[in-house]
Amino acid sequence: MAPASGHNMMSSAASERMVYHSMLSKLIQIAIVFPALVLTACSNTEPLQTSTGAPVAAAAVPITDQTVIAETVGRATIGSDPLAWANPSTGSAGVIEQVRPGTNNPNGCRDFVTSKQSLEGVTRFNGVACPSDGSWKIKGSSGLH
Repeated sequence: MAPASGHNMMSSAASERMVYHSMLSKLIQIAIVFPALVLTACSNTEPLQTSTGAPVAAAAVPITDQTVIAETVGRATIGSDPLAWANPSTGSAGVIEQVRPGTNNPNGCRDFVTSKQSLEGVTRFNGVACPSDGSWKIKGSSGLH
């Protein structure tokens, strides 16, 4: 027997939006709590000890959002559930919504759809990530910079 009203059933799209917004909300909470934990761990009030030694190498180059997204796509299972990513270097975060085998790219490339939340706002875009010398690189995307 059919339900009395279509209002009692949630559409698949509405359900997916709820899951997406729930995951995005959790990412935002992580993005807020993580820096606070890091700062708390660095609040030592004891005097610093100094020593003479070899020069320190230049600071590591910050990891880009493209690198974090590409590596996350590379670790994902094709067709898997949405997968969150976050870049502590930039403060950006998002959810990789889809990972599929690359349609126009050989060599194990993967097509993906992801969101990105940054100081510039929230964006959603498609891209292609490919394995390259032991890591993953974004080969092309629409909307990612």
